[in-house]
Amino acid sequence: MKNIGPSILTLLVTGGILLIFTLSPVVQSIDLDMRDLLFQIRGEVDLSHSDIVIVEMSQQADAEIPYKFPWPSYVYAKLVENLNRAGARAIAFDVMFDQPDLYDARNDSIFAEAVRQAQNVVFIGGFRRQADRRAGDYLVENISPVFPRNDLLDATPWNIGFVDMRRDLDGAIRSYPLQLNFQGQPYFSLALQMMPLVLDEDVSYVNERTHYNVAGRRLPKTNQGRMLINYYGGYRSFDYISLERVVDDKDFQTTTERLAFEVNEFDDPDYGLLYQDVLRDKIVLVGATMPELQDFHQVPFPNSSGDKIMAGVEIHAHAIQTLIDESFLKELPPLQNLFITFLILIIGYLITLRFIGWGGLTAAIIFGLGWGLTALFIFIQFNLFLPILPVFLAVLLGYTGSTLQNVISEVREKMKIKSMFSSYVSPELVEKMVSDDISYKLGGSIEDLTVLFTDIEDFTAIAESIEPHELVGIMNDYLGEMSAIINDNHGTLDKFIGDAVMAFYGAPIPSEKHSSDACRTILTAGFNWVGATKDGKKINIKTRYGLNTGKMLVGNMGSEKRFNYTVMGDQVNVGARCETACKLFGVYAVISESTKTEAEKSGEFLFRKLGRVRVKGRQKPIWLYQLVSFKKNAQEMTIELIDSFEKALELYYLREFEKAITQFEHVREFESQQLYSNELTNPSSVYIKRCRELISEQPDEKWEGVIEG
Repeated sequence: MKNIGPSILTLLVTGGILLIFTLSPVVQSIDLDMRDLLFQIRGEVDLSHSDIVIVEMSQQADAEIPYKFPWPSYVYAKLVENLNRAGARAIAFDVMFDQPDLYDARNDSIFAEAVRQAQNVVFIGGFRRQADRRAGDYLVENISPVFPRNDLLDATPWNIGFVDMRRDLDGAIRSYPLQLNFQGQPYFSLALQMMPLVLDEDVSYVNERTHYNVAGRRLPKTNQGRMLINYYGGYRSFDYISLERVVDDKDFQTTTERLAFEVNEFDDPDYGLLYQDVLRDKIVLVGATMPELQDFHQVPFPNSSGDKIMAGVEIHAHAIQTLIDESFLKELPPLQNLFITFLILIIGYLITLRFIGWGGLTAAIIFGLGWGLTALFIFIQFNLFLPILPVFLAVLLGYTGSTLQNVISEVREKMKIKSMFSSYVSPELVEKMVSDDISYKLGGSIEDLTVLFTDIEDFTAIAESIEPHELVGIMNDYLGEMSAIINDNHGTLDKFIGDAVMAFYGAPIPSEKHSSDACRTILTAGFNWVGATKDGKKINIKTRYGLNTGKMLVGNMGSEKRFNYTVMGDQVNVGARCETACKLFGVYAVISESTKTEAEKSGEFLFRKLGRVRVKGRQKPIWLYQLVSFKKNAQEMTIELIDSFEKALELYYLREFEKAITQFEHVREFESQQLYSNELTNPSSVYIKRCRELISEQPDEKWEGVIEG
């Protein structure tokens, strides 16, 4: 580190800012949302093994039970009786039966007797907290129990399971209560109170400082002494049965039965629930899903419509399933979270300090994404929550601090490199070169690059048709637009040669896709460009392109005082010959086999094989191809014509010239419209003429079908 003093000061300042952010409710709330995202990325967990069934007090049930809600308690007595007839292992009501029956007091006795006979029913209770009792000058929290009626409590051998749906900062329910002591007696939450019935054994409860032991299960506690709920999915992940289906036996008449016909969805021998074993040995939770009862809560997991809401009874189901499967979620203590966050701040600062501009930002993004993926892996594999947003903020602040320290040297370096390259490289590319901290000097290196040459068809005729000053204006527009497209596709403009353009790809910024960038440049620029003189005369410009990929010498060529950043070598000459081969075949984009091989990896482009050509200056022939179009824009007919042409080309090389001519003539009809070729000179015409010559004068045994370029 160049200067340790400023670095320590920077870390102290950014650390203080980070602490303020981390402790703010907004950051804590967003961090909880990121926890929710982990659930969604993990996806739903299979619940086919679950024994939990939810009997819902639904709108359908309210319509079928011939009483206005709240229903008479004998309905619940019938529910308990039928559930036990069907073999239910345990029954829990997420309903607070603290008021007497509004229809007939005898209904309560019927309900209590059904519970007494069942011996497997658990009721819920709660504790209201109000700071309304004054003791001297202080308000003391007053806790008052809200329990079911005494006749129901006396009828069940199980104590109440209390429910305390405490919400997080954003209003979502992510944790579950465990134990509450009231007047010297411990009360357990509904999920814990269900354990003896669920496991069919005596259960001990031991409340430790960091863990809670129940039935041999050691579940970790949060800092608030609660259990994190491992949500297996969104709303209705468990099996649901509407309540009226369970009570609808031969002794109970639903609204439909009173108005129409007998149904008996519970005990009908053909289709009744009693005979389907859907409730046998099940843990049955009874709760409300009617919206008007307002028992829906925000949860981390979205439902099928994308809303993060769930009926309260299903929240209990997820808590119970978490206990049964021992799929406990864990979180780190606050001090450990802070330690990790500040450690990441220091590491992020030290990493990004080595880079300037985009390099540092890229390092910070990679570091942050790496941590995000780590947090996801730890959650999925170990059910452990790591801090996410605080760490992202630590990486951001570390990057910001290191950037502030580097800003002076960064500006100096930018000015130096801009001075060197601004004459032939786009300002955007210069900025990228600066941020990548590339060193430049006179000389060069051998690199794998793609070179582009362009030329205007019949430029002499165009120049003769308009005044020189108008030609200058049109060419400035044309070359300016061409330069912009080259820059947009990560190319480096080498030079203008009259009406021609030379550019290359893959330097000074290394790229794995320079061939694709070059092909994309051609198709983006297009083959036809329309300019206009001041008097409105349209000037149609057709551009020919040539591309080649290979090893080239690239660097600053010239003298110490005046040099040019350019490419040289045999492969550059091949690129120029590809452009001149456009005239030979009557097409507008000819590329070498090496360019085609690399560019087709992206799957973006459509090519046509043109043949083996011996270009000027080389003894060994090379395969040339036409760049036709983007694949996504290609018509089916174009693809079929390319296939037909290449089959004809195979016939040509097999010396079956008559068959080849027939095939080529079919393709020639559509050359200019479908294959972007010249109407008079095009590949099909070239090969038809060549085939006829070879028919009249058969080639010798050494003939390989090579065309001289």
